[in-house]
Amino acid sequence: MIKENSELKKLAQSAKNRLKKGYWQGATAEEIVPSHAESEIGYAAEEEMYAKVREMLSADECVIDPIGRLIDRKRFQRMSFPEKNRYVLELAKIYARLKERYYREKKRRKTE
Repeated sequence: MIKENSELKKLAQSAKNRLKKGYWQGATAEEIVPSHAESEIGYAAEEEMYAKVREMLSADECVIDPIGRLIDRKRFQRMSFPEKNRYVLELAKIYARLKERYYREKKRRKTE
């Protein structure tokens, strides 16, 4: 129950920050509705991943293993082989989506 409350608080804070920054101004419906509803990874965890992706992409270095940097090592070690495969594929899909989001936001900031 406590974990659910903290998850909800993180979601609310994240939404509040986006509203304050005017993130939703000119956003398309695809950007507004999260497309990760079927994902095993929660919204707050994905937002934490986005912070990592933003950090990786904004740095002037070539990132060779972006998926490896996003993996939750403790969770990964407890998984069976098929679960590990699904998890890595899901992270790859999430990374692609977050990378696209980063470039969209960067482009939007340049036009403002």
